Amino acid sequence: MTAELTSTALPASIDGLEFVMISSTASAVDTEAPTRFRYQQDGQMIWGVYIGDTVSVGRFVGRRDGDTVTICFAHRPLDGSEIVLGTASSELQRAEDGTLRLFETFEKNGATQTSVCIQVPASTDWNLLDIASEGIPAIDGAAFVLETTTASVVGENPTRFEFREAGGIAWGTYSGDTVTTGHCVGRYRDGVLDEFFVHHVVASDATLLGDSSTRVQTRTDGRLELVEDFVLDGVVGYSVCVQAS
Repeated sequence: MTAELTSTALPASIDGLEFVMISSTASAVDTEAPTRFRYQQDGQMIWGVYIGDTVSVGRFVGRRDGDTVTICFAHRPLDGSEIVLGTASSELQRAEDGTLRLFETFEKNGATQTSVCIQVPASTDWNLLDIASEGIPAIDGAAFVLETTTASVVGENPTRFEFREAGGIAWGTYSGDTVTTGHCVGRYRDGVLDEFFVHHVVASDATLLGDSSTRVQTRTDGRLELVEDFVLDGVVGYSVCVQAS
């Protein structure tokens, strides 16, 4: 008999919690090595990593609004095919036996799919596969500062972005100027970085989600620059960042 669900007594934070997938309409779940997700949360901001089953390695960013968790993700399939980008929305629920679960809705190949993940004890051997040898990193370890943007006036303490990259997946953190802190994840391919991001805004105390397509270019002085077209909370914008010296 299926346990009844209740929306009460849900944790205010899922920071550090881990979940494994137990069912999905999109594919058969490997019960011996299911996909495992580790969530981090700071205020409404969500980010984390996942691995297992058909996923070699993946990362995500997102936002929590009450019991709803919206994430944007990038992962490398285990079969070595092209990196997958996507979005999903999950409802955080608690079963009668106390188990937390995420009931997720997402799209795959144009069709709506669902999956269920349940909370499990944190792994003591969380080991993301070493994919650093796959692909040629372009921005791994690089830092950039915001030079100009249509979203705001750049102040004396411009936003600073610090990136990591491996196997075509890029991720990072940023802060400064109008941003308290932010997280991003995406795919680098053929000189273009397609990414998702979430950040907390100082002035409005809001947590905003966005996406962007960024051209990675080289200036005449040898420094890299990021020329970005983005959509932030539904507003289209443009920015340029230059590699920090």
